[in-house]
Amino acid sequence: MNDLVTTAVSLTSQWFIRPGCEAEVHAAVTRLAFDVRMQEPDTLTYLVHTPYLNPPDAGAHGLQSLPPAPPQLLLFFEVYRNPQAFLRHVNGPLFTRFVADYGSRFVSSSGGPYTTVQFLSRHAGFVRESNGVSEPTGNGKARRNQHPAVMFEVIARDQASTQKFYSDVFGWEYDSGKEGFSYVHFPVQTQPLLGGIGQTNPHVPGFEPGHSFYLLVDQLETAIARAIAAGGKQHMAPASADGYRFAMIKDPEGNAIGLIEPFER
Repeated sequence: MNDLVTTAVSLTSQWFIRPGCEAEVHAAVTRLAFDVRMQEPDTLTYLVHTPYLNPPDAGAHGLQSLPPAPPQLLLFFEVYRNPQAFLRHVNGPLFTRFVADYGSRFVSSSGGPYTTVQFLSRHAGFVRESNGVSEPTGNGKARRNQHPAVMFEVIARDQASTQKFYSDVFGWEYDSGKEGFSYVHFPVQTQPLLGGIGQTNPHVPGFEPGHSFYLLVDQLETAIARAIAAGGKQHMAPASADGYRFAMIKDPEGNAIGLIEPFER
């Protein structure tokens, strides 16, 4: 019984879109996958596939599904930390809202979308991350930027009270290291990484000379309210630029901390 509740579970599921609804459904499942990534930490993999289309010049080297896949097919491949995580997903607000809003766009059976589901246990193999693959940028070119920021430090005058502030605001728990250094470990995520270099403007909060780091939060206003309640203050009001929504707070020792809401690559 213990293995049942602790072992990861995988599944494949096939859905069939009604002709003419493809574009709407594809946009909806893109949003669904992004929301699942950001709000369901026990959903380890959530991949939505459409039938592979050979490029025009594929010729004799083209790939053919056997049996041929219908063009309206959606195939989900999902991995959950345990069966309970799957049940939380399928009964949770993201998935149930998706079915309520878009279920009628799928071929139906017994009043709901017709689906096939196959539950699986991983036997062997691996998942290779695509971090090294070029990603498109706004100008249509590709970049392979290396050396992302992967660690930050807050060096406090009063370590104990500063730890409490960040626990109160962000829910952090700590592991002790050498000489009492308190580490904050985060679960593996697929959230894209972002960095940049800007021009200082000492008259605008958040644009003082130096460097900053930003913490991912669900909503800026909620995080700012928690920070103020815990003894910090708002440093830069919520703002938007280039598709990102961000703000800054100061902890009780005056350290400026950036906040950024979830964003897509």
